[in-house]
Amino acid sequence: MIKKIAIQGEKASFHDIAAQKYFGPNIEIICCETFKDSFNIVESGDAEYALCAIENSLFGSINETYDLLVKFNFVIVGEVFLRISQSLIVLPGTKLQDIKEVYSHPVAIAQCEDFLDKHLPIAKRLEYYDTAASVEMIRNRKDKKNAAIASSSAAKLYDLKILKEGIETNKQNYTRFVVITKKPIFNEAANKTSLIIRTNNNPGSLYRALGVFAERSINISKLQSRPIIGKAWHYIFYLDIDKGLNDKELIDAFNDLKVQKCELKILGSYLSGNKT
Repeated sequence: MIKKIAIQGEKASFHDIAAQKYFGPNIEIICCETFKDSFNIVESGDAEYALCAIENSLFGSINETYDLLVKFNFVIVGEVFLRISQSLIVLPGTKLQDIKEVYSHPVAIAQCEDFLDKHLPIAKRLEYYDTAASVEMIRNRKDKKNAAIASSSAAKLYDLKILKEGIETNKQNYTRFVVITKKPIFNEAANKTSLIIRTNNNPGSLYRALGVFAERSINISKLQSRPIIGKAWHYIFYLDIDKGLNDKELIDAFNDLKVQKCELKILGSYLSGNKT
């Protein structure tokens, strides 16, 4: 059975590539303009899963995804890491000196600043909602003054020329994507759990909450705070724990959090992704 996967972006975007890496080729991609649109598609039942970027190794957390995980009662069932390599893509016959405008997602433009500063210092850098969509746009414009930054797959899809590959400043550029769905899925082999903790607002409350994991040598691989809307200077905390929900030590830690009167919400327990 073909799975329907909602993503932010178009075919040949990094979301699309990550979805194929996680699910394999036998899927139907539903392209969305925003992260929220992809969540709404899952909410409506038109897609079984959404795959969303949640953090980048260079630019940190993607707060919109964290906020949507609070708003929607979905479950994280998996993750995938993708090495991000950017290419400068142009119409056939275009030379570097022809380029006056470079289009891409703002994060992709930021990732390639050194290359742009050195080779295209005068060209305008114009933001677009998606890397692959920017390639489609310059193809449709048919103007050699335009270039796009995107994956090499996008160049192949739209039959355009890669003028230069690997133009990202830092080669240790990875994005982590999470796979979400409405249906709770328990994986007995899970070795990673994502959760939200809301502590009381007393001095030292976060320290004591995190201590229940330290006491049991449970590693916290991610800690992210987000403001509570409507309560100024109050926060919830997202944690990634390197244990599955079936681990007794983790269950004991959760019980200690309840004694501390912490509010706890499990976002998902799943197999950790391969970071290579």
